[in-house]
Amino acid sequence: MSFLIGSGSPLKAQSTSEELKLNWQKELSQRHITLRERTLRLAQQRGWPLSKNYSNQRVLQLQEIDALGQPVYYTLHNVEAARGTQTQALQGNGSLPIALSGGSAVMAGRLGLWDGGKVLESHNEFGGAVARITQKDNLTTLNNHTTHLAGTLIAKGINAQAKGMAFGSQLSVWDYTNDITELTSTASNLLISNHSYGPVVGWVYNESRPGKDPNLKWEWWGNTQISETEDYLFGFYTANTRDLDRIAYNNPFFLMVRSADNKRSETGPPTGTPYFLKNTDTKSTLARSQNDTYDVIPGEATAKNVLTVGAANVSFTDQNKAVLLGTMGFSGWGPTDDGRIKPDLLGIGSDVLSSLSTSNTAYGIYSGTSMASANVAGSLFLLQELYATQRAGGLPTSGQFMRAATLKGLAIHTATRPNPSAGPDYRQGWGLLNTEAAARLLLNENLANLVLEKALVSSGTFTQSIVAQGNEPLLITLCWTDPEGTTTSVTSSSVNSRTPKLVNDLDLRLKTSQQTEFPFILNPAQPALAAGRGDNIRDNVEQIYIANPVAGQTYTLTVSHKGTMTYSSQPFSVIVSGLTHTNCQLTASIQPRKDTSICSGTPFFLQASTNTTGLKYQWLRDGVVVASTSNPAYQVTRTGSYLLRITDTKGCAATSQPVRVDVRTPTAIMTPGTDQLLCDDKMVVTLQTTASSPSETIDWLYNGVVIDNNHAITFSTSLPGSYQVRVTQDGCQALSAATKLVLTSIRHLDITPQETELILPLGGTVTLKATVDTSYRYQWYRDGQILSNGNQYRFLVTQAGDYKVQVKQKDCVAWSTNRLVQTTAAISSTTTSSTAPVTADPGDQFIVYPNPTDNTLSIHYASPLATQAEARLFNAQGVLLQLPVSLKAQNGHFEAHISVLNLPAGTYILQLTDGRSTQTERFIKK
Repeated sequence: MSFLIGSGSPLKAQSTSEELKLNWQKELSQRHITLRERTLRLAQQRGWPLSKNYSNQRVLQLQEIDALGQPVYYTLHNVEAARGTQTQALQGNGSLPIALSGGSAVMAGRLGLWDGGKVLESHNEFGGAVARITQKDNLTTLNNHTTHLAGTLIAKGINAQAKGMAFGSQLSVWDYTNDITELTSTASNLLISNHSYGPVVGWVYNESRPGKDPNLKWEWWGNTQISETEDYLFGFYTANTRDLDRIAYNNPFFLMVRSADNKRSETGPPTGTPYFLKNTDTKSTLARSQNDTYDVIPGEATAKNVLTVGAANVSFTDQNKAVLLGTMGFSGWGPTDDGRIKPDLLGIGSDVLSSLSTSNTAYGIYSGTSMASANVAGSLFLLQELYATQRAGGLPTSGQFMRAATLKGLAIHTATRPNPSAGPDYRQGWGLLNTEAAARLLLNENLANLVLEKALVSSGTFTQSIVAQGNEPLLITLCWTDPEGTTTSVTSSSVNSRTPKLVNDLDLRLKTSQQTEFPFILNPAQPALAAGRGDNIRDNVEQIYIANPVAGQTYTLTVSHKGTMTYSSQPFSVIVSGLTHTNCQLTASIQPRKDTSICSGTPFFLQASTNTTGLKYQWLRDGVVVASTSNPAYQVTRTGSYLLRITDTKGCAATSQPVRVDVRTPTAIMTPGTDQLLCDDKMVVTLQTTASSPSETIDWLYNGVVIDNNHAITFSTSLPGSYQVRVTQDGCQALSAATKLVLTSIRHLDITPQETELILPLGGTVTLKATVDTSYRYQWYRDGQILSNGNQYRFLVTQAGDYKVQVKQKDCVAWSTNRLVQTTAAISSTTTSSTAPVTADPGDQFIVYPNPTDNTLSIHYASPLATQAEARLFNAQGVLLQLPVSLKAQNGHFEAHISVLNLPAGTYILQLTDGRSTQTERFIKK
């Protein structure tokens, strides 16, 4: 294999012990929270402003107090990026057969920005259906600088000249005033973050000071208690610097990218001219350091484990390749006080066009190491995406990232320098980021590169044999994330202290039987001197460069360490290029070669042009491997940009040009989507659909047949039946589920018994029943009042009243006819008189015979006052069985004979009414 890497899930491997991780996080967070609270308390007591507005949109923010209790203010480092760092080669349609944007699912939420304010999230470059900017703190003030950097990182390219490096990424944004506390809790979820700010140091030009003399607008921000002539913070290893190294060590896949500041452009007034001490009215003429040469990188940018970025001065060849001419005049130079190489790399930071916060269509051109830092950070994010989604054969294909040390080492290893064999310097570090070269190393087409992720145990030595190709340089880079060092004490004697901050001093050597090759080293005492070779005791990056190795020469690469190792082991990364090439003559292409559109559900295959025994075929969609197989064909079911990577038994690999397949999936959704009832009071239903594209055609179907000339998004109908909507786009069709319109079944509602008047004997009951249907909901009423227990299809009546039932079927409502129920007691108490009721005369005789009877029931009634009489026949439940029968009268006597032949056996009630009173008798039908 061409690469060897460590194992395990990278984000979970950020710390070996969750308990220890929580302990260090808690200690670090609490210390900075306490420091912030003390800073704000002292600011209130002593009248320090929390914010100062200077000229040229420069804003100074109170960040903390230093070891001497003095306020420390921070400011942003602000004074055609993708082309200069050759990042365009990764973005598609470039010199590499890849198309990356930072938008792969595996990269979501892993890019961060700490800066001076709020991003204009609604800017055209960040808009879309999915939110791409997440502001993590409650800021309300928009900031041009932050919006500009966000654009350099992720702008989608509405303005092609302002397209971001990782133009498909999501970006999380924080304000820098509480950065270390926030980094402590969020670093485990991030891969890359950008930080283009730092402490206010040295000379500051404040154009807003009164007066017209430009020489009387200078301020000196050095701490005169520590040094009268220079600002001690340049190159100084502060407590914050140490804490950043600690955060990085405990999150080994997280790389912070920091700007190198622009201090070389602020050199102070002419010698002897008065100036002011900080923002006070106190003047001085004492000569101070002019910030115009080496050792002018301040604060957290001096941390060992961050990637510090300066601004490059470049030109371009006829082949559109960047030529590094040096650094821009404002870009900060190293070294750190202990002699480490800073900046690490250069990015493009001059005349960078990007988004601004003044409107959704605003753009502006800024220059500064801030811009260079964002250029590099966004480019490195694409390299992590490449590593996670598309690497050389035999390696994990997703879900694993480079260690931060690997990524940092890779960027340094492949950086562009005018004279690579001359090594690094304190002005431009290791050179200009070359994203294309880094990507080519990862793709490893001719197997001439090696990436190792290992760990060195205490007193251990790592050894690896390598063979040089010859006729090209052999290059080896060692990089590791070092434990945090000891903070330099804030005293006059500690200014420019050369005591190394390296904790675990690893050593890279390359040996043959004749000699040992050493890495580059620089001398901080003579910073302008070219790099030599020797034992590097300062940097956690070491590099060996052999310009003309012997072809086929075997070298032994070793990594060891000096002294006692902090912790039980030290992870490290080694990148090698210039190894023996494998003659790889593979080519890969896809049939069909042109972009294609298909309908969803239609079988469609991409086919490799090469079908050779022993090849491994790797199909990728949008940069992510979707199939590894020996089958040269792949069935496409999803929209995306497809690549084919083939690998032979020697490990040679080739990648095709991308082919885009658009899977047309028109959607046909109809609302309402459930069956509808046509009610008596609602006989029209409106159906509706949506059109997602003007190119879509809509058709309505009734019982499976297209309705002519009806293509609107709504359709109204009162006709029962089955309805669907069909959507057609570019020849592809989608048919919705059917919605049925049905006439309600409660249009004519009756209840049983059907008699409109019912009479209950004393103690009797009657059951009223409505039509039974499981889709009905019932509610019974008596005398217009809801019966709380009347919500079934039937209701047991025990008392007199006027009854009815309401039935609902979905939204349809119907009422039954009324049923009047009376009791025999109520009937017997009623008379035809409008005065008080009259009871039966004691002389009245009411006889029913025979009782029991089987055929005929005879009635005899005698009353001296009655002039007429009639009889009614009821069953035991009070239901009237036949029409009233009039009795024949003769001399005060009334008689009648009623046939009961057809009645079933049982007990019945005969009711007699003479107009004055009512009487009842029970009889039995045999």
